[in-house]
Amino acid sequence: MIPYREQKIDNAVTYFAYKFHARKGYYPRQTWVYKFLALLDFRTLKKTGIPCLGLEYDAMKYGPVPSRLYDKRLRLETDKFRFVNTKDKGCRVEAKKDPELDFLSDNELDVMDEILITYTQEDSDLDTLIKDAHKEIVAWNKAWNLAVKEGRGKKRMEFVDEFRNLSKKKEKDLTPEEERFLNYQNITALEK
Repeated sequence: MIPYREQKIDNAVTYFAYKFHARKGYYPRQTWVYKFLALLDFRTLKKTGIPCLGLEYDAMKYGPVPSRLYDKRLRLETDKFRFVNTKDKGCRVEAKKDPELDFLSDNELDVMDEILITYTQEDSDLDTLIKDAHKEIVAWNKAWNLAVKEGRGKKRMEFVDEFRNLSKKKEKDLTPEEERFLNYQNITALEK
């Protein structure tokens, strides 16, 4: 359903790593990139009804984590970026090439720049990003609360949780974004 999805994911990760490095002088830790991707997906979801990347996220203590990146983080490398293990057993994300922006819409790039401008300010730190992502992303809150209640360290997040009482709404009461999301959700279910 998301055209050029794999290219969009590679270029979004690369863009965030590249621009973060240009603004801060060092490459971001994986946690920064995970939160940036989540904010991108959930902000575009709320604006348009369709997430930019459609990544699957797990709610973990420090926020939403895209499972496909997190699960491969110790050996993840594409032609565009790589995760580099650090001495403290973490990872940083390095851009290997310039991102190819043609795979991302102007609206998506605007959202990405908005995120970068906010979180690469001198007074912004990772704790602020985590706190803001927790506050903004309803799906993280719902999934994390369930994970805690079940005594688990993570729980899969659902895009549908960003829309209030969607399953109870009549078709005539849906917003355009909700209607687009339901179509996206149906098509995505058919692809699985």
